[in-house]
Amino acid sequence: MKTITSATALFMLAWMTVVAQVPGTADPAPPEAAPPAVPPAETAPPPASGPMTAERLGELVRRADPEAEQEGNGWRFSFQERPMILVSDPAADRMRIMTPIAHTDVLSDDLMYRMLQANYDAVLDSRYAVANGIVWSAFIHPLSPLDDEQFASAVVQVYFAAATFGTTFTSGLFMFGGGDSDEENRKLIEELQKRLQPTT
Repeated sequence: MKTITSATALFMLAWMTVVAQVPGTADPAPPEAAPPAVPPAETAPPPASGPMTAERLGELVRRADPEAEQEGNGWRFSFQERPMILVSDPAADRMRIMTPIAHTDVLSDDLMYRMLQANYDAVLDSRYAVANGIVWSAFIHPLSPLDDEQFASAVVQVYFAAATFGTTFTSGLFMFGGGDSDEENRKLIEELQKRLQPTT
């Protein structure tokens, strides 16, 4: 399967498309100064209380990736070498974290169907989504009630949902019962066990 995790140019195009659709993010003014350095972990202040804000989200992103780049209400950053996008809209009280996975035109109907099955029971708070001809792993949430722990969980789930696309289709946490993913994963294990059997 042809993925786009290393396609920097496509990622930048997707970034520009996403940021342009969020109010207040198009054509942002250049920053007047570099963002302040994040204090070392041993001197970092305790987690902030109160509603999550775009500014606090930015602090969390910079802690996750000191090389993160801001553009308006959006951020580009990396986790485990996977490029990610975070956008927030304080006026609508929404935020999302996402990463591109693959072009839709290279995916079979069976793979797209399997992706929808996983949305029901395996990827949990993250979701597979399609926009602009790209399959994304995305976490979408109200902005103000989000806390630091949920942010960390969101990044990890988005990462794992993208990393396991085409194999186990999981966000790395437990699965919701009653769906098809347990059975699909069992089939994968059985197939591998057959391949491991000695040939006669």
